[in-house]
Amino acid sequence: MTWFKNRQTAFAFFKLAFQGNSDDILRSCCVAVHLLTVEGMRFLAQDVLSWVIGNIELRRSGDLVEFMWRGHHEYESDFSALDSLMRAFVKAEMGSQALEMVGRMRDVGTRPSLSAVTDLIKLLLGVGDYGSVWKLFRDMLSKGPVPTNYIYNVMVHGFCRKGFVGTGESLLHVMSKFRCEPDVFAYNILINAYCIKGRTLDAMSWVHFMVERGVKPSIFTFSTVINGFCKEGNTIEARKLFDGIQEMGAFPTTIMYNALMDGYVKAREITQANMLYEEMRNKGIAPDCVTFNILVSGQYKYGREKDGDRLLRDLSMSGLLPDCSSSDIWVAGLCWAGRLNQATELLQEILEKGMPPSVVAFNSIIAAYSKVGFDSKAFETYNIMVKYGLTPSSSTCASLLIGLSRTCKLQEAKKLMDKMIEKGLSVNKVAFTVLLDGYFKAGDTVGAQSLWEQMEVIGLAPDAVAYSAFIDGLSKAGFVEEAYD
Repeated sequence: MTWFKNRQTAFAFFKLAFQGNSDDILRSCCVAVHLLTVEGMRFLAQDVLSWVIGNIELRRSGDLVEFMWRGHHEYESDFSALDSLMRAFVKAEMGSQALEMVGRMRDVGTRPSLSAVTDLIKLLLGVGDYGSVWKLFRDMLSKGPVPTNYIYNVMVHGFCRKGFVGTGESLLHVMSKFRCEPDVFAYNILINAYCIKGRTLDAMSWVHFMVERGVKPSIFTFSTVINGFCKEGNTIEARKLFDGIQEMGAFPTTIMYNALMDGYVKAREITQANMLYEEMRNKGIAPDCVTFNILVSGQYKYGREKDGDRLLRDLSMSGLLPDCSSSDIWVAGLCWAGRLNQATELLQEILEKGMPPSVVAFNSIIAAYSKVGFDSKAFETYNIMVKYGLTPSSSTCASLLIGLSRTCKLQEAKKLMDKMIEKGLSVNKVAFTVLLDGYFKAGDTVGAQSLWEQMEVIGLAPDAVAYSAFIDGLSKAGFVEEAYD
């Protein structure tokens, strides 16, 4: 394994060479881990150990630990052996076994590394084992390693993701008692969580609070709050903040303009969106692909095709965007105008010319086909996208699921979602909510409840729309008490 040029090849060779799970095989694997560690190849050693752990029965994990521990002094220290085991269990998502390794470290007079504990906390938060998180955190305060800002941020983020914003807020308040001061990242996590919950005024209070504490808001801070106000339909407050950020020492960026512009379009205030675009141009702030996608889609969506065509022409002549981005906008514009055949032909031309394809263009066509119920065409476009080596985004998945759910192909939709989760692809709340609604409409309450539980398992906190869909579905199915709860 040490002869191979890179870690991935060496690991692939190991998986090919070591088959079976007899005691002799497990002992040999442990020796390999020790030797790789001695050679300074700790990451490869951890890859090997986590793979072995993931491929043996749970009851045999204890045997593996003992095989690793016996004779480890010939190769490495107590800390090194237990650290490798702890990290391997975390990678295999076996939180309780990783916690046991922390306990053994304490017993032999050593302590876990900060990075390993951070990974373990992330895992425990993800599976909802909050009791173990708090116990581990208390042990850190009394026995080390001392929590840093990053640890606090991880915990604040983990609890906020699960919907426990109050817990995240409490953590932020107590940081200073343990010699850590909240940074802009900690505040941004909390501000974003309040915006997701539809409590943007509370988020704005935290912006004022962080300024009072001498922490300068970032571009992300302002963009998040502006976007939050816009999602609530409160474009007036969004504009107030947009106009007032210069007083706080910041200047509007393309991202902020896009957030407010999107809010105007969704509120059907197209004229305001166009004026904002002109203001952006006059101030010398360069628009990007997102800017034009927002504007063009808005023009077509609300029946202003002439304005949409004009904007596309201006864009193609202005040279503001590189060719690939202009192509994305043209494809999106044609999709919004309902000219799907032309959009598909344009994408085909782009590919034939050898221009680098973009996820944006593919997503536009997939979304449009799914919206009108042409599932086969949507999947055909999806397969071409994968063929060109592009990674599907959460929008891709949501669009495909919308199409399948609307045509009541719920089994296919669920298989697609599971496949994407298995591959580590991003599946957003929209996708879950669409499928959830589909289950209820088909009368499959059990399937809907199972999906709801799956959201919790993978650490995806439901938003107000998802809760509304779930409550509505339970009520109509006769489960009024569950809906009330």
